[in-house]
Amino acid sequence: MQGKAVKYEDLVPGYEFPPTTYELSASLVSKYVEAVDGAADGFVPPLAITACAIATMAGSISLPPGTVAIHASQDLEFFKPVPIGTTVECHIRVVQKIARGKMGMLILELEILDQSKEKVQSGKATIALPA
Repeated sequence: MQGKAVKYEDLVPGYEFPPTTYELSASLVSKYVEAVDGAADGFVPPLAITACAIATMAGSISLPPGTVAIHASQDLEFFKPVPIGTTVECHIRVVQKIARGKMGMLILELEILDQSKEKVQSGKATIALPA
């Protein structure tokens, strides 16, 4: 987690999480591939990049202990293959915040760049959290 955690209550449409940068290391990719019973073939599976971005963002939200964010859906565009070992920079913005009883949903806009500042992925993702 980078920076101070933001409270869920303080998230509003237009809120931009601080950009995060991390390496898509062989170890990280290996754990993802093992979890989904897939293969990497020298490149990072595109959804592994999305999963890392969402997990990093969710870690920057202050939630009660034991609370889990659920990745509910995504609509993504992939622009180029990303070799294992690439460092990416993730930008995430809240598009919409929805309350449904005791559950809340955040619709997020994602833009992920490689170390050359070329866009490798963009789109929207929805996560569900306790409200």
